[in-house]
Amino acid sequence: MHTREQSARLIIAQQEFSLPVIVDNQDQQHLDVRDFHQKSGMFLYDPGLINTAIAQSTITWIDSQNDKLYYRGYDVEDLCRQSSFVEVSYLLAYGSLPAAAELEQYSRSLSNHSLIHESMKNFFDSFPGDAHPLAILATMVTALSSYYPKSYEFNKSMGIDITVRLLAKVRTLAAWSYKRSIGQPVIYPRDELPYWTNFLNMMFALPVEHYSVDPMDDEVLNKLMILYCDHEQNIATATVRMLASTKANLFVCINAGISAFWGSKEAAWEVLTVPMIEHMLDNRMSPESYFQDFINGMSRINSSAFGHAKYKQLDPRVRVARDLFHTYLKKKEAQAWQIDAFTQKALEVEEFTTQHTLFKEKGLYPNLDFYSALIFHLMGIPENMGNSIRVIGKLPGWLAHWQEQRLNEQTGSMRPQQIYSGPRMREWQPIDKR
Repeated sequence: MHTREQSARLIIAQQEFSLPVIVDNQDQQHLDVRDFHQKSGMFLYDPGLINTAIAQSTITWIDSQNDKLYYRGYDVEDLCRQSSFVEVSYLLAYGSLPAAAELEQYSRSLSNHSLIHESMKNFFDSFPGDAHPLAILATMVTALSSYYPKSYEFNKSMGIDITVRLLAKVRTLAAWSYKRSIGQPVIYPRDELPYWTNFLNMMFALPVEHYSVDPMDDEVLNKLMILYCDHEQNIATATVRMLASTKANLFVCINAGISAFWGSKEAAWEVLTVPMIEHMLDNRMSPESYFQDFINGMSRINSSAFGHAKYKQLDPRVRVARDLFHTYLKKKEAQAWQIDAFTQKALEVEEFTTQHTLFKEKGLYPNLDFYSALIFHLMGIPENMGNSIRVIGKLPGWLAHWQEQRLNEQTGSMRPQQIYSGPRMREWQPIDKR
């Protein structure tokens, strides 16, 4: 970030105010209004914060005009081709790619701290049998604060990095949340297994029989989850940063991020990938008949499965996710796996939406969430676990933003203003006169 030798002039009722101009690394200009209220007595009105930058960050850059996404300056597509999820997590946490010794030590830390306190098993037993895995996960992340009650800075001074501990343990919490939701005994983490192999083993293994994770599954999750690591100031990330500005406990902040992500990716969307395809199958519908009302202009598509408004043409993560899905599908077929009705219908949806003129015009291409849902299906991961796994993928970015905001001494607690539009000066009346 840098400030050019220029400023904007704002004239209100013949009074002139000078506003510094901040120019970011993609030459986007921002008005610096931090002192505006002090100078003018006025606040700014921006519901949704669409026009307001809440932070200066060095973590992620979305180059909207060129359809590019960068983590710490690295093209996410290059990272997916050449790095692992753990390596990218290190990059987001520390600002640079690790050397071999650094990566080995970081990986070892994640393996050594994947076990959670045995008493936490009692917490899992308190949830009803049909509890959503994401609800359990969010609650259990908060529960970890009971085991790390000291401040982040104090723990760090004692050689304990709670951000690493959380990234290590979140797999166990997510897998155990799933086991609790289906009534199966939990499987303990195994330190010798790679990050995602360890998670899949805890999800699918049973104490009564041998289970071995397919290396192909580990490979595809390693690449896919890199795409979820960070995406600038979306709702969940901004929520984490807002709480971090108050110096709130790490685990509470991440719980808030999970809850915000849950709302935006579960309740608020009309069209989700898996329910959409299941609806087509149950009603024997073609993609054309399913989308007929939209094509005829009689309805809108409000969906997490298609398009992304942040990019001019195509979300770069889609290029990777699409290739991952089709490569993975071919490998499954090579293992004599027969394409089921769900996958066949998904392929029909993909072909229809990528070829239809209206979908092209509106940029409603199958997106990252669409392809990740299909990959989860091929792995045998149920729909209600999809966002729990995406949370693991997003955690490295949330942790990086939490640290960046917490260590930023230039800003205090975030405190948005409001425009009050309610009644004024109402006179209290006794209850018998109301």
